[in-house]
Order: sequence, then structure tokens, then C-alpha cells
Amino acid sequence: MRACWIGWHRVALLLSLGALAVLPSRSAAMERLSGSQNKELETSRETMVLPDLTWEDRLKLAMEAARQPEKYRADREREILAFSEKLEQRVRLWLAGKAEAEFPEGFFSPYIDNAKTHSWKLVRPEQIDPKDQWYAIAAYDPAEVLRQFSPDPHATYLKLIFLAPLGAKLHVEGDFPHARFMDYQILTPVDIDHPVTGQMGICEVPIVDADIEPDPGHINPFRLGADRTAKNRHYHVTFELKMGNAVALNPKAMIAPQYRGPGNTRVGGPFAFTGHIGRDVIVPSLLWLRIFAPDKGVGPYGGVAWPKATLELSTGEKFWITCDKSLAVKLQTEPVPRVTTPPMEPYPFIGPSLGWFKMFGIVNLTAEARAYYKSRPWGDEDPVQAKARVRQMLRLIFNQGPDAPPPGNYGNAATECNYTAYLSRPMNLGANKVIVLTGKLPVAPRTRNGEKVMERGEVRYFSFTHQLGANTQFNKGYYGTPYGSLMDDEIVVNENREYVIVFSRPEDRPANAKAEFGVTWQDWGTAAPQTLILRWMSVMPEWYMEKYSFHENNAPWKKAGWSQETFDKSLFMENRPGLMGPYHPVIHYMTRAEFEAIGMRPIRPADVPEWKAEGALMPQGQTWPETQQKVQELKQAFEDLRTARENRDPKAIRESAQRIRRIWDELPEPARVRIEEKFPGIRAKVEEIKLN
Repeated sequence: MRACWIGWHRVALLLSLGALAVLPSRSAAMERLSGSQNKELETSRETMVLPDLTWEDRLKLAMEAARQPEKYRADREREILAFSEKLEQRVRLWLAGKAEAEFPEGFFSPYIDNAKTHSWKLVRPEQIDPKDQWYAIAAYDPAEVLRQFSPDPHATYLKLIFLAPLGAKLHVEGDFPHARFMDYQILTPVDIDHPVTGQMGICEVPIVDADIEPDPGHINPFRLGADRTAKNRHYHVTFELKMGNAVALNPKAMIAPQYRGPGNTRVGGPFAFTGHIGRDVIVPSLLWLRIFAPDKGVGPYGGVAWPKATLELSTGEKFWITCDKSLAVKLQTEPVPRVTTPPMEPYPFIGPSLGWFKMFGIVNLTAEARAYYKSRPWGDEDPVQAKARVRQMLRLIFNQGPDAPPPGNYGNAATECNYTAYLSRPMNLGANKVIVLTGKLPVAPRTRNGEKVMERGEVRYFSFTHQLGANTQFNKGYYGTPYGSLMDDEIVVNENREYVIVFSRPEDRPANAKAEFGVTWQDWGTAAPQTLILRWMSVMPEWYMEKYSFHENNAPWKKAGWSQETFDKSLFMENRPGLMGPYHPVIHYMTRAEFEAIGMRPIRPADVPEWKAEGALMPQGQTWPETQQKVQELKQAFEDLRTARENRDPKAIRESAQRIRRIWDELPEPARVRIEEKFPGIRAKVEEIKLN
């Protein structure tokens, strides 16, 4: 019921460093997929296929490797080089006319050759069509169709699955799209210290639009002051495919948070080493092309053809390796069923005091989410231990965290846009209620109406998306599914660039939630429990706000990450302005009638009532400080009861239970409601004590 967060639910099932399961041998894992995994291939939505491991299995693999690090490294490096040499030899034989184009059965492991990606074949570059190389999750309208994998509906995502030997190059040529933003991101160079899978791991290596040199005689429309309508807009980029550390091999382009570097060449991976995430198996590499906010009327791909990709050996011979990826494409791109749930009030742990989680990767966010609501005061776990388990998991399995070597200490992680900072906030919508966001909107360049010149901005792009979480009881079998999104130029602002955004069901839309009153309204959708995602995109320095933009320099992981020992909740996690100042989105929650009571007039953020917990006010004649004393007494009585049970002392148990009953009965009902909000389940525990 509570798992409405963005991310992968099964990641959050982890967090136990206790007894770990016995693993099957490495050879068994390499030779075949388990029976259950073969069955799951027909429905699993991920691109890549990994060994069937639990998170406890992965932790054990990580700890085993840590016991003999030099041997582990030498063994993995030998396996990686052997795979690359075998692949290169086959390519050269084919180029020489001494081998068939089709790779023989058994040439690749089942983590490359499987139901999702099979029938691998060598082809001449001139024989391949870009539409057969890439596949796309195109920009779309959530009111008409739903997509998964937490996309921003205003963006198009092109993905290229490929394989090559070490030392090869990946060349891509195309036309700059008519859009707000584009970038390429490739999986990092093969790095034993920093595993990736295409879904999990460290961030990719990017090249952003403004850094790409256009072909001679052509224009890059994304550069400041450039002609966005230029007809000649062709480019070539190259990715050298190597083994090593992504930062060392991309010394300028992989420096966070800027990710800016000259030239059209970056260094990425020809395939992916999955490390402890996937029992060290090798899977294909991925190249992403993101196109954000295409101009109106040009279509989801920015009015240009899909780019053409070519592989080149170190000695200059060009080729391509294709495969039948139809099942992978179908599972990733087919529409997601629309879910209808009953209205649901926000859970106590996502009540009026909670602001936003700063996102440090989807895996970390999901683990933090579970640990947060299962820890005191919301749950029974010790928050110190819960946070430590999140940190240990991330560092042991992924080599990520603020103390990890670069790029493991970077704020972004796999599948995220390197130029975007993300905030996340779960929220439920009850019956006859509205969710309201207020704040100040940064200035973005105007592009969507085909404006001729690329302008400077405080951001390159900004949006709010609300989505149903991954694999929850309501969305089982699917990843994060957006039900709506608002980008910067769709948000109504006043003369101070302040906004008031109202989310509700259509039947609960307030009469004054209209643009003429300075209000942006959007349908929340049919699913009550969703997660709000803020995307704040900076391409520094041209599209950047120094004072209020947030990134790893001014909001470092150690201070902005909930699971860190030096976490500072005042930065983002309080429901009031913090690091972002007036640009911090404040969450309000109220009835439709309460919003309509503001009046049929221009509405400013200051006019919107603060979200207060229902029943939190004390009856007249009683004060909260007096009640706080009772709360302390109640906490002590529960602690005494726990101690008495541990000591098996019947008299002490009886006395503690009597004190709990007495204190609870003396509390006014509004105080009980407030306490239960902070300590979910306490009322049921007291009732159980009364029965016994």
C-alpha cells in the first residue's frame, strides 16, 4: 500500500546483511538461464537479461570479491578481454569472407543471446536502416496513452542496443532536431570497479547538444544566439569504445555537474560489465538519444530523420552487428494499462511536514524510500541502522556513494539525464480533495513555437511529472508510469513568475482553478497514490541559475541524501523554502471548497492555505506543550513494557501496560490523532494491550 514511490520495488526488498543464501556456481550461471527466468522473459520489461539473483545474493558476491580483490580483478579482466578478442576475431573473419554473417548458436552467453535480443548478425553499414538500429519511446500525451520507465512525456527517448570489441569506435551522424534539448549518453567504458547493466549502476557518459561541432557549412541550433531554423544542421559524433575509468578517459566531459567538454568524441563501453549486480556477466551496451520538448508541429523526433550508427574496428574496417530485438522493444514500448484506485488520503509519513527527496539515483531513492517509512517515527526500525544499510548496499554492490571514487560519487546514476537534477515526493489524493504546488518558475528559453534564436535561460528545461510507482500493488509488472506532466511553458505565472498549480480529478476541479485567475490545473488521473517528480535541467553556464539551481556542488550527497549521517533536511525535505529559496515547490492539500474559498480572483502563492494535519489542533483550554508531556510519558511506558518483556517480569509487564492504558485514555482525541500520525499503528497496539 505504501510502495507508491518512483523506482524498482524489488530493489527496496533488500537491506539485510545477515544470513545470505548459498549461490550456484559461476559456470552454472554462465551456461544457462534458470527455468523461472526463461519464463519471466516473456513479461520482464527490462532491456537486459541478468542472472536470477536476490539482493542478498548480490551482497554475498560483493563481500566474496572484497576478500580477494586482486584475484577478483585479474579473473574478471581475463574474462572481459577473452570475450572482446573472440568477438573481434569473428568480425575480422567475416570481413575477410571466411565466416558466416550469423553468429553461431552458443557464441554468446544467454545474457546476450536470448528471447529479447537474439539472431545476432553482422551486416555492412550501407545495408542497415536507422529504423532497424534504434527503437523509441516517443513523446506522448498521458491523457491518451500511458508509457512506463518514468519518462517525461514531453521527451522522446531513442535507444541503441549494440555490441563491439574493445578498441572499436561507434560513429553516429544525424541532423540536430528542432527541440529544446538533445544529448547522447553512452554506457561507461568497461570498468570492473563501476558495474553497469543498462538499467542500474553509475551514470552514462554524455555529450550535450551545445558541445557538438556541426559539419562544415552547417549550424548547431542549440548554441546561444544560433539560428534555430537553419536548414543545414548535420553533425557527426564518435564514441571510442574502451576499458577503464570513465572520468579518466573523459577528463573534461565527465566532470559533474557541468558534464561539458570540447569536441565531438567521447569514450564509452562496447559492452557492459555487470559486476555484482549481475554476477559479472557481460551484456550489450546502450546509447541513448534524448530529445526534450520538440517544437510544436514537427513531431516527436524534432522533424529530422533518425541518426545512422556505424561501428569501426581499430584498423578502420566498418561494420554493424544487428539482432532481433522485437520482444525487448515490445515489452518496453507497448502501452501500459490505466489503473483506477479508490481515493486515498496521504499516509502520515507523507504528511504536511514532508518536502522533497533529492534523488541520487533510482536504486538509492527506492531504498531510501522504504527505509524512511519503515523507520521511526513512522515504523519500528532504528533509523540510524536503516540508513546505514542503504549506504552499505549502494557501496558494496554498485560502488556508489559520496565516499566512492568518481564517478561512483556522482549525483546522477543509470538511465538519468546527466544535466537534470531530480526531486521526488510521493503523494496521495483523497475524495473531494486537491493537491496544490506553489513556487517560482525559473526562466527557460522559448523554443516550442519555432522561435528563430536560441536564448539564454536560468534553466534549459523544467517540468513536474506525476506517476504511478513501479511494481506496486496497483501497477504490478510495470515500471514508473506518468499520468501527467507540465513543462515550463505550460505553467501559468504572474508578473513575479510565481505559479499556483492544482491537481485534482476532473469532477473535483475548483471553479477558480483557471488560467484567468493565475492557476494551472491538471487532471491527477485515475490512480490516487502517485509520485511527483521535479526535473530541473541546467546546461552550464549558458542555461543556469547560480543562486538557486541545485547540484552536487551546493547540495552534496553527504548533506542532501536522506540516508547520509550528515543529512540536512532543511535543504529540500521540509515543506518550506530551503536551498532553492522561492523556487522550492511548496505542497498544499485541501478540499475543493477550501480552494474555491480563496475567491474568483487572481490567486498568488501567499493566498493558498498552508497544509495542516487534520485533527492536529488541540481542543480549547488545552495546550500542545501539556500534551507533549503525556507523549513523553507514553513513550517511556512503552519502553518499560519492552524491557519488562525482555526480563520476563510479569509484575513489571502488568504495571507498564496499566500506565499505557491510563495515559492513552487521558489524551484528548485530537492528540491521539496527532500521535498516530507520527507513530502509525500505536492505537492498535494500545487496543491490543487493553484486550490482554
